[in-house]
Amino acid sequence: MEDMQSVMSRIDKSGEGVYVQASTLGSLEALLEFLKSPAVNIPVSGIGIGPVHKKDVMKASVMLEKKKEYATVLAFDVKVTPEAREYAEETGVKIFMADIIYHLFDQFKAYIDNLKEEKKKEAADEAVFPCVLQILPNCIFNKKDPIVLGVDVVEGIAKVGTPICIPAKDFIDIGRIASIENNHKPVDIAKKGQKVAIKDTSNQPVLIGITG
Repeated sequence: MEDMQSVMSRIDKSGEGVYVQASTLGSLEALLEFLKSPAVNIPVSGIGIGPVHKKDVMKASVMLEKKKEYATVLAFDVKVTPEAREYAEETGVKIFMADIIYHLFDQFKAYIDNLKEEKKKEAADEAVFPCVLQILPNCIFNKKDPIVLGVDVVEGIAKVGTPICIPAKDFIDIGRIASIENNHKPVDIAKKGQKVAIKDTSNQPVLIGITG
């Protein structure tokens, strides 16, 4: 069995990683060995032995500013004090508890997978699909906010949330697409070649001098 100094050497030099707490030095050694295995490969930023106290959660909370997913305490076969739980809830640090290493890993992996899905959704919401819209003749139904236009999608994909600007007016920003209708039915996107009506949440009080 390794001594504490040798175990400490396993802490990631980058300072990024999860905080690990175990009941004994032997348990800590086994958990660290598991976490560093190629199939798992989870970095560790700090370690401790015994119950999880508030000070341990405080150490883990440092990761909130570096890598949120690592702002976690993996508590292997130990109890968590009420103060530690309370502080974790206040700060957003996650505490995972288990008496079996694999169960601890499964909890952490599920948490990471969930975070990745959330990031994907956020990225999808923020993604802008480039498009060129041509305003159809006599199809400016409302010149005030909300602006309602009939447009032809000349290039790309128009999507709800896409920002709109006018190239001929120094690319002035006139808001975002709030909704799209195709044949009087609401849709989320309109592709090249489609003629649709769009409602625009305008940043400008009046739509002036725009031609198709």
